[in-house]
Amino acid sequence: MQQSNPTSLRVPDPGITALFDQDARWQAWLDVEAALAKAEAELGMIPQTAADEIVRKCDLSLFDRERLTEGFTRTAHTLVPLVWELARICDGDAGNYVHWGATTQNITQTGDLLQLRQAHRIYLQQLGQIFAALAELADKSKDMALPGRT
Repeated sequence: MQQSNPTSLRVPDPGITALFDQDARWQAWLDVEAALAKAEAELGMIPQTAADEIVRKCDLSLFDRERLTEGFTRTAHTLVPLVWELARICDGDAGNYVHWGATTQNITQTGDLLQLRQAHRIYLQQLGQIFAALAELADKSKDMALPGRT
């Protein structure tokens, strides 16, 4: 599934490009699914064993890419094929508790916000580097006579 106008193409930085890669986005959503399962187990909404299994399987490298591609092609849905594949690879009855009580927006928006928070850190680091370079230039040129107008 390709984004029509990915954020990573608008910011020419390798960290941002990697952060907004489709796999990174899916992994962020899986991280949210894992956090959801943990929280629901803590509240007694789902069995702890199911949550533990869901957390173990929320790793995109464990997923069958052909199944994902087929699911996205068939449904044109942003998240459902990822949820189906997570449920399929979970052992025992843990798959029955995947995405329990959540909406697509709960998962995708939270995952996207987590990615934006990481992007914010990258931007702050870049701004810090720019400010340091500007301060160095200002320090080097502080005694230079410059023409001025009033």
